[in-house]
Amino acid sequence: MLLRRIIEALLSTLLAISLLIASGAAAQTTTPVPPSATPYPLPPPNILLIYNSTSLALINTAATALNLTGMSFMRAGGIIKYNATSLATTLAPGHCLQWWVGTVTKTPDKPPECAARDRYARLSKDTTYFWVGSYAHEPFRPQLNLRVLTICDTVAGRCAFNLPQGDAAKQSWVVLDPVLGVPLPAGMTVAYDANQLWIGNMTPGTVLTTAALRMIYTVNGTGIVWTPSNASWDGLGAWDGRGLMAGQCLVLYDDASKVIPLLPCAPIAQTLNAEHPWTLAFEMMGPREQRHSSCGDGKPITGPVLCLAGG
Repeated sequence: MLLRRIIEALLSTLLAISLLIASGAAAQTTTPVPPSATPYPLPPPNILLIYNSTSLALINTAATALNLTGMSFMRAGGIIKYNATSLATTLAPGHCLQWWVGTVTKTPDKPPECAARDRYARLSKDTTYFWVGSYAHEPFRPQLNLRVLTICDTVAGRCAFNLPQGDAAKQSWVVLDPVLGVPLPAGMTVAYDANQLWIGNMTPGTVLTTAALRMIYTVNGTGIVWTPSNASWDGLGAWDGRGLMAGQCLVLYDDASKVIPLLPCAPIAQTLNAEHPWTLAFEMMGPREQRHSSCGDGKPITGPVLCLAGG
């Protein structure tokens, strides 16, 4: 009960602030431009992934052997996942591991970048095809001990990153925004009621990429992965890939006439979603998988609900 009162009080404050922001936003005639990408120093890559729609090779590009213990991959919020150490726990310099999908019956050639293929496997379950996207440019995550190392694009065909070794594996590391090339910001906030769901960037001075924004839910026993790119937006049509600047938000609704401010942010795009997944149990995910939240319980919604602060 105490937690519910705290949430209701916070929402009341957010709604009051949002009315002020909305009134100011109405007078705004220019659209802010996201800052351009600036180089950010990262440790040199020691892993290179080379992949296509049917196979993937993991290559050690370092001058020394790599310890792969704790390395895994995931896509679609963990619906698709695979443990890399199912093949090997160490990998010699220039050597590789390789996987391919079950529909491929002939062993693929190793890429030229791989001096020797140590182990390989034909994966029989599509729930392990972590590099094969279900929509264009779907991201997937190499991980160490379930912590994201980088964000790879399923269409790119190559993804290089650093796999921390020794004491470095116990420290924190930086994950870059796949669009801007700068450290990923926190700050995604989600609020919803029976008619609508608002997704906002609440962190000043940041741009929140929408390339990795996902909502995962189930309809009639089928898992659905929603992203901005698979929705049609009012007045915009197909999503144009823009990021959310601080104070901006996206709105999904069931009835446009009942849309009211739920967060202190200015909507930059709205879309009709007839499935209204916010009335179901759903998972909301931003760029960093360790910052996500399970929202809703499928029961009738009696008022605004604040689901997630993070991203």
